[in-house]
Amino acid sequence: MLSDRIIRGVTEDGFVRFYGLDFKDLMIKAQEIHNLSTTNSVIFGRLLGAGLIMGSDLKSDKDLITIRVNSDGIANGTIVTANGRGEIKGFVPKPKVELPLKDGVIDVKSGVGEGTLTIIKDLGLKNPYNGTVELLYGEIAADITHYYTQSEQIPTAMGLGVLVFPNGEIKQAGGFMIQLLPGADESIIKKIEDNLMRFPNLTDMLDIGHSIEDLIKTYILKGMNPTIKNSSSVEYKCDCSRERFSRVLATLGKFELEEAIEDQGEIEVNCHFCNSRYKYDKAFVKSIIDNM
Repeated sequence: MLSDRIIRGVTEDGFVRFYGLDFKDLMIKAQEIHNLSTTNSVIFGRLLGAGLIMGSDLKSDKDLITIRVNSDGIANGTIVTANGRGEIKGFVPKPKVELPLKDGVIDVKSGVGEGTLTIIKDLGLKNPYNGTVELLYGEIAADITHYYTQSEQIPTAMGLGVLVFPNGEIKQAGGFMIQLLPGADESIIKKIEDNLMRFPNLTDMLDIGHSIEDLIKTYILKGMNPTIKNSSSVEYKCDCSRERFSRVLATLGKFELEEAIEDQGEIEVNCHFCNSRYKYDKAFVKSIIDNM
């Protein structure tokens, strides 16, 4: 079984589709790359989980989905981008900022803050689809549910969680999404609601040894005979490269490049998504200028 994975399937009656996600190792990597505080780890992790689940629904491997927070909280400007291959990357503007606990728990709602959540789908068309909803809940999962209801008119239930050790290191990370398909009646809705009301904490269940497959079958969709159609790996992966950033340099003005190499002797570029650094010496930058 893959360690970090997303599963997809439908119930026996064909009226409910589901997604289940286990991404602990991915989250450990993301935390290390961005040197995240505990509060940011939980918020960013939930956004990564949402992006992975929503990205798994993209029709083409080249399609992209981006989730962006615009708010008055420390998460303002946080962004994640996923493709249809189970790969995701993201950026946290204030990674080290920490918030005090509230009633003994991580204060996700204050960290997210008040504002909006924007979903951008780039499906290879002339213009990307852009949907924005108010951050009514500040917990990410409920806000994504609100987005689906308001912008896509799809009845949805989502759960996202990141469990941390007392020192802030990642202990577990997981998520799920349930969506009703056309024809689902009130009895199906009630059954799902009843199951979710009885469902314990997601990451606590993962931590005591339950698999995401077991949680879907035994708890979340209990009595509905869910069938897993496929399972695939997920990965934190940035698509930056030295060549890609060199093309970005070529879009800058001649004066700007000449001034940079005169002052510093070289140009260093830092990728905000993975913190990779690329250095371009004076000769390389001059070759770019000569080709302008």
